[in-house]
Amino acid sequence: MIRTLRFWILTLISFSIIGILTSSLFSSYLVTKDSLIDNSLEQNRVYSKKLAEMSEELFSSMQLNLEGRKADIIKLLDNPTELTIVLNQLIVTSKNFNSVSVIDKNGLAIATSPNVGIAGTVIQSEGVKEALDKKENIITKPYMAATGRLLVLVSTPLFNEQNEYLGMLNGTIYLEEDNFIRNILAEHYSKDGSYVYVVDHSGTLIYHPDEKRIGEIVKSNEIVESLIRGDSGASITENTKGDLYVAGYTLIEASRWGVVSQTPYASSIEPLAGIILKIFLYALPFIVLFLVVAFVLSTKLASPLQKLAMYTMDPQFNRNELEIPTWYFEAKQLTETVENYRKQQEETVEDFKTQSLTDPLTGLKNRRFAEYLYSHLIESKNNFSMIMVDIDFFKKVNDEFGHNAGDEVLQFLAYRMNRVTREEDYIIRLGGEEFAIVMPNTLLEEAYRIAEILRKDIESTLPPTNKAITISSGVGEYKYKAEAISSFMDRIDQALYKAKSNGRNQTIISKYSK
Repeated sequence: MIRTLRFWILTLISFSIIGILTSSLFSSYLVTKDSLIDNSLEQNRVYSKKLAEMSEELFSSMQLNLEGRKADIIKLLDNPTELTIVLNQLIVTSKNFNSVSVIDKNGLAIATSPNVGIAGTVIQSEGVKEALDKKENIITKPYMAATGRLLVLVSTPLFNEQNEYLGMLNGTIYLEEDNFIRNILAEHYSKDGSYVYVVDHSGTLIYHPDEKRIGEIVKSNEIVESLIRGDSGASITENTKGDLYVAGYTLIEASRWGVVSQTPYASSIEPLAGIILKIFLYALPFIVLFLVVAFVLSTKLASPLQKLAMYTMDPQFNRNELEIPTWYFEAKQLTETVENYRKQQEETVEDFKTQSLTDPLTGLKNRRFAEYLYSHLIESKNNFSMIMVDIDFFKKVNDEFGHNAGDEVLQFLAYRMNRVTREEDYIIRLGGEEFAIVMPNTLLEEAYRIAEILRKDIESTLPPTNKAITISSGVGEYKYKAEAISSFMDRIDQALYKAKSNGRNQTIISKYSK
């Protein structure tokens, strides 16, 4: 079977479209997957941080509640009945403690609220011993109390006026019952499997949606290890059951607890398949359109060569005259023709552009170029200085010697400005006898120095009229974002006006002031 040029063109285009589509879908898959995971990581990180900040505020509030009642407690240490009344008030006002108690320096429970059956007994629990030993504000790690509850103790020491240690005022949080942690976190469980848990500084679960796991030690988890080290952040990790999660975690400074918000990895990338399918469906009409266009264009492109090929099959045709394959010759000639045409068009466009931005009399740039230059300097965030120049009494030159002589004087000034300025400077004719010299990356002092060189040069050099002329100048420096370009131009123009008002043949500096 003979393969025509149209067949190969269509084959090439089809393979190109399939290749581009495949690579685009694959790239979209990778980029979208990374984006979904990054978004999930950031959401969990921000969420864990928000919950940690809420918990931090609550701990501070709890500690302040205890601190605020210390004075009353100390006065009533010898009156358990009145002390119990104060504790009843404290537990109502604080709202965050499951119970409160006062324990003396020997570990004896003086009073509790509510009555949990420990008043009058010496408490030997781990948390109480820790608080008695440290004699400072502490939040203990979870421990099993004498009442059989798993709890955390928030304790503040009691000292009399002689700084003698009297005991401590405690608030307790029952981890396996309703508490402030559960109030904050319990509703933060999503149908996609996302959930929040809290661990203490030893890696023990303070809160978990599965209540049976509260009190479990999970310090082998890599995120829990990070929290124990005092770190916060986000990462992809396996939990203790081997499930892959996208997690954010934040340390609560007050208690050294860590809040972890995590989403199953599979849930994070679940939208991926739908997104890729949608991309494909959006691209499908364009693919069909490209194939139709390719079929039509391939027929048109191959038709002349196909006719030529059929013609060469004529026995009377002298094949020795076809030394170069026709398709190569045509491609070469077409390329050369297009390239020559492109160069001609570029030269024409460049010529038109140059003419539109150039003053025909002086050969300098014109006001239209100035607008383009200002925009370019501002977009590139460059500071620059400007000298605005005006010929003194130019009207007298035109009146005395005629407009042709006036034109020659303008050309003379343009020539002298080109001599004293630098290669990187721009000289612009704004109109009439008014000119501007724009000096990129140039300080005000340097611009003033050049302006004075130019002024003295013009003053000491005879123009074509053989009658000396002088110029007046305004000089200023533009600093990026300090002022609008229109305000800057007005400021320089005012300086030029002042130079003329002060007697001409001088340079006035305009400094920016807020």
